[in-house]
Amino acid sequence: MGHPGAVLKSCADLLALCDCNNFFVSCERLFRPDLEGRPVVVLSSNDGVVISRSNEVKALGVKMGEPYFRVRSFLERHGAAVFSSNFRLYEEVSARVMACLRRFVPSMEVYSVDEAFLEVPPEGKKKPEEWARDIRAVVLTETGIPVSVGAAPTKTAAKLAAERAKKRPETGGGFALLPGEPWDDLLREVPVEDVWGIGRRWSDFLRRRGISTALRLRDAPDDRLEKHLGIRGLRTAWELRGIRCFPIEEQEKPQKSIQSSRSFAVPVRDRESLAEAVTEFTLTAGRRLRSQNSLAGSLSVSISTSRFRGSFFGARAEVALENPTDSDITLIRAAAGALSSIYREGHDYEKAEVCLGSLSSAGTVQLSLFGKREDRGAALSRAADRLNGEAGRRLLLPAALLGEKEWHPRKDRHSGMGLEDLETLPVISGEK
Repeated sequence: MGHPGAVLKSCADLLALCDCNNFFVSCERLFRPDLEGRPVVVLSSNDGVVISRSNEVKALGVKMGEPYFRVRSFLERHGAAVFSSNFRLYEEVSARVMACLRRFVPSMEVYSVDEAFLEVPPEGKKKPEEWARDIRAVVLTETGIPVSVGAAPTKTAAKLAAERAKKRPETGGGFALLPGEPWDDLLREVPVEDVWGIGRRWSDFLRRRGISTALRLRDAPDDRLEKHLGIRGLRTAWELRGIRCFPIEEQEKPQKSIQSSRSFAVPVRDRESLAEAVTEFTLTAGRRLRSQNSLAGSLSVSISTSRFRGSFFGARAEVALENPTDSDITLIRAAAGALSSIYREGHDYEKAEVCLGSLSSAGTVQLSLFGKREDRGAALSRAADRLNGEAGRRLLLPAALLGEKEWHPRKDRHSGMGLEDLETLPVISGEK
């Protein structure tokens, strides 16, 4: 499977991608086995758009990202079950899936909440498709989540193999693109926009130049790819040739910035309600900040009205923090100050965002000459994270956030389930 433009050697080793099938839908079905075989969708925050579809819904032609109001009647006519998103449940189930996978591989990279790249162990390299199906069976038995596993020499090819495993029932959920074997037939079937790392960012540009499939991308000249797509695009083509350019990264890379934002269920006009929302978003961002062991050096707040109702108003303010911090107390105080500087009366605000920037590692913080890090506030925040995590709900939070808030995103179809509720499910005995 050589290529005249390739100066690197093809990889003879294998890695794999494990991809959870219709993940959010599969999580909801854990508590509703009666929904197996029935159309099911999960909606985004505020019940806005479709973000997860069962195979039955895909067969009906409902697209990902379809606004719910447009397909609501259609889904009702087909007897579909509709759920508001339950991200706490999805994160809990994801942790179980990843823990299960870790037992069977030398190393792995958690790529997203429903995907992980795996190093195929020596015993799996002998019969990779059989190994992939065995992994699928174990994950399904232990977590209840169906997965697809694709093996290949490179990450980009493994993504394509996993997609083939997902869409072709005859594969049994496992498929391999092996080193040295021809991949042309599969690559010819894959639209260029479906190649990992290409998407819409580059697909229109490539199609205008006659590169419409993964096969044509693989065979494009190196100098042309590097000129127009940069080194990342060139490496993607190399990976389609079996040359590994993106290794498994066991250590999760910290985010360079952290955002938390939501659209409100109802427009917010008064300063107090807007401050409550900004406080909640700051807490969410702070929790993510501490989870990756980082400190924030700056914070920004953005607020905006609807672009489709009346005249638009939007504003943003950024503040530099005196010392890098992960203390909720400091972050909330900074967010309140930023909001006060941009709030204007008389507007119906529909969205707010908090962004933490200038991130640095908590282990390498550089103290200023006269400043001192607020250890008590940071310690209190970490203690709240631990207690809330153990309880599976928010036990500790600012008093301003107690009670129901009109601006909270709509979750009219929220299942309200968590993994702790598995203990309450009825047990069906086989004994007479």
